[in-house]
Amino acid sequence: MVRKPEGLPAPLPGSRRWLQPVNGPGAGSDPAFFASRPDLVLVARRAARALPGRNLRYLDITGNTVRRVSLDVPDSGRGVVRLDVYDTEAPFGLTVRELEVATCVAGGLGNPEIAAVLACSRRTVATHLEHVFAKLGVRARTSVATLIAAEDAYVAPLPSTDLVLPPALLRVLGVLGEEGPAARPAASRPPVRRPAVLASVYPAGPLAGGPVLAMRRGARLAVRDISARGGVSGRDVEHLAVSATPEQLLGTVRDLAERGVDGILFGNFPLPVALPALAAANASGTPVLHSMTGRALSEGVRADPAGLGAVFQVCSTESAYVPGLLRTVRDLEDSGAFRPRRRRLAVLQRASTFDEGVVERVQRQAAEADWELVFLESVADDALDFADIVHRLEAADPDLVSLSIFPEPTLRAFLEATAGMRNSATFHAAWSPAAPEFARRLGELSEGLLWSTVIGNVDGPLCTAFEQRFRAAFGADPGPAAAAVHYDMVNVLAQAWSRVSRPWDFAAVREQLRTSTSFGVTGAHQFVGRGQRGLSYPDETGDPARGHPHLIYRITGGANQRLAPPLVS
Repeated sequence: MVRKPEGLPAPLPGSRRWLQPVNGPGAGSDPAFFASRPDLVLVARRAARALPGRNLRYLDITGNTVRRVSLDVPDSGRGVVRLDVYDTEAPFGLTVRELEVATCVAGGLGNPEIAAVLACSRRTVATHLEHVFAKLGVRARTSVATLIAAEDAYVAPLPSTDLVLPPALLRVLGVLGEEGPAARPAASRPPVRRPAVLASVYPAGPLAGGPVLAMRRGARLAVRDISARGGVSGRDVEHLAVSATPEQLLGTVRDLAERGVDGILFGNFPLPVALPALAAANASGTPVLHSMTGRALSEGVRADPAGLGAVFQVCSTESAYVPGLLRTVRDLEDSGAFRPRRRRLAVLQRASTFDEGVVERVQRQAAEADWELVFLESVADDALDFADIVHRLEAADPDLVSLSIFPEPTLRAFLEATAGMRNSATFHAAWSPAAPEFARRLGELSEGLLWSTVIGNVDGPLCTAFEQRFRAAFGADPGPAAAAVHYDMVNVLAQAWSRVSRPWDFAAVREQLRTSTSFGVTGAHQFVGRGQRGLSYPDETGDPARGHPHLIYRITGGANQRLAPPLVS
């Protein structure tokens, strides 16, 4: 099953989750509920010890309220269990008393025994059984047993210790010892595999332009491909694609964690709202993957592994953009394609990622490339008026102007304001031109623009096949980066899921992400960089098999001409 709703689905009524290690405190989405139901926590502890690699479901009828109880135990030997409890309707329209009678029938008891167990007359039992037969549409006791087993509709508390039910159910409910039943077991059936639930959170409102649609489609295509391959180790993937404004982001992520998703992917949000949202996701242990490049994100993970250790950044940081640009400019100089007048560099840094060390860092990077940094200013992410900045920029008279990642409307406004400087300076932008159809939308403003990304489509069969499937699925071009990045993020997480027993065994999934290597449309994925992030090649690693190539393009005639690394003919 693959679901792709546009909004966040409402959680199941009364939905509660409990993650319980055998030794140590558990963590639940409704602490008050589980404090009032220590019997359910005890069941979880028993399941963690007694049922490695097993699923178990039954109905709880305490207080005449019907709740579905689901226990899922990984086979990793780590002694943890996931317990989900939610209000539900009784199957087949049965009443609570009829469910008890049906459970007794499924357990092999006759009418006299059921009457004794339920402290009622045999005639009352017969009346209840007639109702059970009618509602289930059967006339035989064996058929009742079959349907109750198929629906996991056994009830607890168990009416009797004499029932012949699935051994695992009896074991965790405390009727039998750890060695299991001495009597004949009930007929078994393959366990129901809970789907792996993936959530993708994308910007809404003014931030929703540019590459967001490509990201959403890339993730959707990845889930579709995984489903076509039979899921993750035979487990379906349920995909929740959610939109949120910056103001809604924190609440949305908390809702997703409460719902019990198994992984969260982030689109590109402003750093001030992204950090609290990442911390909220981390609090639940849910693995989080993102491709945002603000240096503070990975530095935060490095500084606070307890508070952000579940967060993984698939790419390098913005720190790589200037040295990568200067390296490519040097190659252009060597080939005679670029002749700067005085090697003077200007940099505009978006305010949301500006930090105290950026000036010293960029000065050092420029000096190492034999350039002079003559201008560096912080600019509001959503700025549209550049009159004052352009005046100071013209006075600095740079040969090369580099912008960090700005939304497309801001980039357009800046290019319009600096049109008079295009004959004396070369302009460079990070990431935003990766959006499909960027050059068509900006027209002449984009002509001659250099742009780069620290993660994007890489030459090879994987990339070619991905682009073909994307065009067939959506009737549009994927563009050179955004769609592929989110396609890869889904697959990286799915591969980590496939190497563990349960997707919700978050500690095991996080360990797989930290120690495994995956290969995708955008290259090799290893979270070995500072603060669990990917590496940029050749900025941070000389081995192309360990990082993502830093891709630099020039827009010529409305098309992206790749400059670095050069295309292999």
